[in-house]
Amino acid sequence: MRKLLRFALSCIGVVFLALTHPVTAQETGDSQSGYSGDPSGSPTGRSPSTQVASVPQLATRLSQMKNLCTATGGYVVDCLAERIETLGLDAANMNGHTELKQILRETAEELRLLARANSDKTAARARISSNDGQRSARPLVAVTPERRASAQRQAIAILQEAETKLLRSSTQSAARASQYQQVAAALGSNKVLLRS
Repeated sequence: MRKLLRFALSCIGVVFLALTHPVTAQETGDSQSGYSGDPSGSPTGRSPSTQVASVPQLATRLSQMKNLCTATGGYVVDCLAERIETLGLDAANMNGHTELKQILRETAEELRLLARANSDKTAARARISSNDGQRSARPLVAVTPERRASAQRQAIAILQEAETKLLRSSTQSAARASQYQQVAAALGSNKVLLRS
């Protein structure tokens, strides 16, 4: 009877520790969307403080992706995919610019699929964070070392194609052309991460 009581108490202790232990900076596993619920009721599940309301703000965020993805090594392709995907969600309520948002969604998906097609089955999926407060919204997939150079070349081509699409879609007005050129340049600035 005492053994059974001790066993039950130790099980309760383990459950209590698991419930009170903080989440670490690196986690393994996958989630469907990678975005937690937002008490504000935002339809994207993202915080209102991260929402993007203008094209210049979007360009700035694209430039800042390097802060999170710089030292990610084999995770860089999926890191860029996740950052663009997250930015797309944050820009979901931005008025107009449907084509711009579509280009970002497609680019994020192509990068995500590229990372998965070349994934390293031996490397854990990881959540990462940067000193400026950015944090990956979902666990990232590493590219296997043997395929890394090839995957990074393909990722550069994906970003270049997105830049071209952005520049083509900006012909509607001079103001829009200038803004989309900024977005294309900001997106393209991340290619430096893939050349190392």
